[in-house]
Order: sequence, then structure tokens, then C-alpha cells
Amino acid sequence: MIEVGRLVVLYGSQTFTAQETAEKIWRTAKALGLRGPVQALDDYDISKLIHEDFVLFVCATTGQGDEPDNMKSFWKFLLRRSLPSTSLLKVKFGVLGLGDSSYAKFNFVSKKLHKRLLQLGATPLLDVGLCDYQHDLGHDAVMIPWLDKFFSTLKTYLPNLQTETSDAKFIPRWNVTLKKPCDDASKISSERDIYFSGGQKDRFCEAKLLEIKDNSRTTSETHFQDVRLLTLETIDGEKFCYKPGDIFNIRPRNSREDIDDLFGIFQTHGIDIKPHYQLVVEECHEDMPVPEFLKKPLTVYEIAEQYWDLKFIPTPYVFSLLALVSKDKLERDKCIELSSPQGQEDWLNYCRRPRRTILEVLHDFHQSASQLTIEVLFELFSSIKPRSFSIASSSSHTAQRIELLVALVKYYSKLKKERLGLCSNWMKSLHCGERVYGWIKPGTFVFADAPTPLILIGPGTGLAPFRSLLLERDAKGKASKDSLYLFFGCRNMAQDFHCRVDLERLVREEKLTMFCAFSRDQEDKIYVQHKIAEARELLWPLIHNKNAHIYISGNAKNMPNNVKDAFIEDVFRKTGGLSLEDGKKLLKDMEKNNRLQTETW
Repeated sequence: MIEVGRLVVLYGSQTFTAQETAEKIWRTAKALGLRGPVQALDDYDISKLIHEDFVLFVCATTGQGDEPDNMKSFWKFLLRRSLPSTSLLKVKFGVLGLGDSSYAKFNFVSKKLHKRLLQLGATPLLDVGLCDYQHDLGHDAVMIPWLDKFFSTLKTYLPNLQTETSDAKFIPRWNVTLKKPCDDASKISSERDIYFSGGQKDRFCEAKLLEIKDNSRTTSETHFQDVRLLTLETIDGEKFCYKPGDIFNIRPRNSREDIDDLFGIFQTHGIDIKPHYQLVVEECHEDMPVPEFLKKPLTVYEIAEQYWDLKFIPTPYVFSLLALVSKDKLERDKCIELSSPQGQEDWLNYCRRPRRTILEVLHDFHQSASQLTIEVLFELFSSIKPRSFSIASSSSHTAQRIELLVALVKYYSKLKKERLGLCSNWMKSLHCGERVYGWIKPGTFVFADAPTPLILIGPGTGLAPFRSLLLERDAKGKASKDSLYLFFGCRNMAQDFHCRVDLERLVREEKLTMFCAFSRDQEDKIYVQHKIAEARELLWPLIHNKNAHIYISGNAKNMPNNVKDAFIEDVFRKTGGLSLEDGKKLLKDMEKNNRLQTETW
């Protein structure tokens, strides 16, 4: 491929989503004849930015509209008042935001970045792309047409730029080869963590080795859902230091069943990839470096267990890759269809709606699967992302321990086999004495200081950050029923009342005012929004006269909007006497001033 220009792709992400997206964009750019680095914003030498012609930014938003850790230094520099408005006159750019519209500050960082680049004189190739995870097609709904338009616009500056990639050959990101040890190891050790156990460090996280001390079920054995209270403890007696609302990150591992399934696919098709083979991963392109942890000797088993996400639901991008390597016309044509804009409804019905995994797709497209190589696999599989959980404990209460409230993800689709969440089911399997790596990050919630009244709405496992807050205030002697108001919801008092002992103790000691909605304990379903309506005479003076803050935590589907509607209709209108328009404005103003914060999933 003849190189026709340079495109720098820079990303900022707290969860690796933007990094993976940037790497996929790099592959498309490479096929079109472009070169240029793919880097985290803080890894890029910002002094070179004034000399770049074309830059594409891929950004996620964290917290309450905050920039991710790996772009904080870049953003701080860009905000300098001393920078002239002509600083970036040479730069032509695009900003692609990866967001979730269930949050109030949807794609806030990408919007701010786009505006700041304009202020510094840069020229946009097109308007900011605002991807929304809540869309049926996920981020791809906006990203695919946006990228098509981006590269089409880029061609006006680079006439020799390729316009079609359909006939392109597969371009590996790295050179990956296999070493075959003479002894066929019957047992493959998976005790070491490939990311941290060799002493590797990540400047964006300080991982600690922790031991599982307890893994208890908080729901009754007869309840439909298994929820766990997982307790982890430092192995050296070191104390934790975190605030209520902070999160704990942990990277799960694939199940033995899925790993065996993968190697079974290899065996069925005569693909010479064995668990005990060792990998050698080397740089193939100077603009796509090899991550540090992949530079050390690793077995294919360790990669299959800890790096490739075998529960991943294939995106249209995956089918475009299969189309490149497939030699079966029927399967190749189907892959092209599923990866095309015209085939998105078929992709939804085949992959996303039934939650079909990458392994299940490889079984269906067995002729294409027979063409897999180790280099293709590194591009085909998404990497396992760390999962984030709100910490449910208090460092002032149990300084050497962290507690997590984790609901197991287990459900059925139209497929016969049950769907299992990768992380929650891996965490269920952890036994006391086992050790794992994890790290703490600031969460999205910023709680107002006492004695400001706090209205906490946390049904189900949404309780976790509020339990942390309540235990923290209790440990510091700042818990009061006149400042802490919890609205908790679950199905049954006797079945899934999480952390009931702690909560009822705080109520008895007059350190908490609690309202419980047990939706299935009576004929008519009662939810947290109904309890908010019942308590409107109490809540309005707290909000109107005492500057109360509202915090909502839990499932993003219906609950947050139902709760907001209850405040507008019952608290603001019926009790406060506001009009509908003024009620909506008050709620919006509270969001803008961080008096209303939401953490949903």
C-alpha cells in the first residue's frame, strides 16, 4: 500500500473503549494509504500538534463531565490562556465522542475539546460525532457514517487517498508468531496475572494484589437473582484510602468452558494453535507499538484466558474482518452484508438482540473460522476490559478491606444456551484465599459535605455507593437522620434486601431516614418513585430551603427517568406549587450545579 498522507489518531478513555476504537480506525486509515501514530492523548508529544496536518480525536467522558485520566495533561495544556488563537491554524481535525445519553453531560468532553480546538484556530473536517451507547446499534450508529464522511472529506485534501477498502488485504497490527515447545504440556499454569504479576505498572492505575476474604450471597437461595457481597483485603496489611463514591476496577478472566470451546474450534479445523504454544509479539508498524505486557513470553492459553474477550458480541467490524480472510463465497457474502450499513437490521437480529458471542459466530461461520491465524485472532477478538464497581464499604470503617455488591448477570435470549456476564460470573467463582489484582479510581459521585441534606435513591445494587457513604459518615460521627435520606428498592423484603443489617441498625440509631419499596410484597407494584411521591411533603423543604442534593444510582433503563418525573410532578409541582415548565427547569439547574447526580448502568 502506497502511503499518501499522515493522520494522527489520539484517544482519551477511562475504560479502554476509545483506545480500541482508535486502533480500529488506524486499520481503516492504513488500508486507505494513511500513516501516523495511535496514542493516548497524554502519551502524544503535544509540542508536535502545531505541525500536524490531520488529527482525529476519539474521546470518552467520565464522572460528571470530566476528562479521562489519559488526557488530563493534554487538556490542561490546551486550556492555557497564553496560547494564541492562531496556535493550530495548520491542523484539520475531527472529534469523535463515545458517550451514553443516560448521563446528563452526554459527550461533554468531546464537545469541549471540539470547541477549544476551534478557539485555537484549527479547522474541523466535519462537526463533532456524538456516539450514543444507548442506541440499538451502539456507538456504531453514529461512528460508521461519521467515519465515512470524515475520510471522504479528507480526500479533498489528499486526492490520492484510497476510497474503497473492500478489496483490501488483511493488515495485522503486530507480527505474531508461535513457538512450539518440544514438551506438550498437559497442564497450563494460569496463576500469574499477565498485566501486573511481572511487576509491570500502568501510570494511570496503581494495581494492588488482594486476597478474597469472603464471597457471600446477599439474596435468598430461592430468589431469582444471585447477588454477592465480595470482600477483598490487602495482603500486606496496607490500608486503603478512598472516598464514598469511588470505584474499584478489576479485569475478569474467561471461564474454562469458553477457553476449551475456543481450542476446540482450532482442533476441529486443524488450526495448529495449542494452549502451551508460546507467543512472540513484535512491532509490525512504527505507529502501532506493542503493549509492554505482550512483550514478555506468554502462552496462548494465558492470552485466551486473560486477553481475548470470549463473551464479546461481534460488531459489524468483526464481520468485515472475517470477510477479508474467508475463502467461502456464501459466508464471505454474508459477512459483507452484516458489516454493511444496509445490513444493520440483520446484524441486530443475528448478534446484538440475541446476545450471540464471538465463539458462537465462529461455530456458525465455520468455513471462515478455518482460515483463522494467530495474527487474525489478535484483530478479531476484542480485549477484556476492566470492569468498574462502586465500592460498598468505607475506608474509615474497614481500612484494609474493600466490599463490592455484585449482581450476577444471567439471562436467556432466543438462543437455547443461557447468557452469562463475563465478570460477574467470574467473580462468583472466586474462593476465599484466591488473589486478584485491582485498583481504585475516583467515581462519578461527589457527595456534598455534612450537614447538607442528601437524598439517596439506590434500588438494587445501586445501594453500593450509598452504603459506602453511610458507613463513612457513621465512622466519623457525622451520620444523622436529618441529613441522610435513603430510598431503597428491591422485589421482596425477605428475598433481596441487600445489607439489611447495616441499614436497619443506622435507622435504629437515628443516623438514617430510610424509605423502602418492596415491589412484589403486595398486589400493586411499589417502586422508589412511588415512595418519593409519598414523601413529597418532607422532600420539598429539604430541596427548596436547605439546598438538599439528590443522588440516583442503579439500572439505567427506566428508573432514573421515573425518579426524575416523580420529583418534577409530585415534589416540585404538587408540593412546591411550581408549573411543569418551572419544575423541569429546577431539575435541570440542579443537574447543572451538581445538586442532582446520576450513576447508572
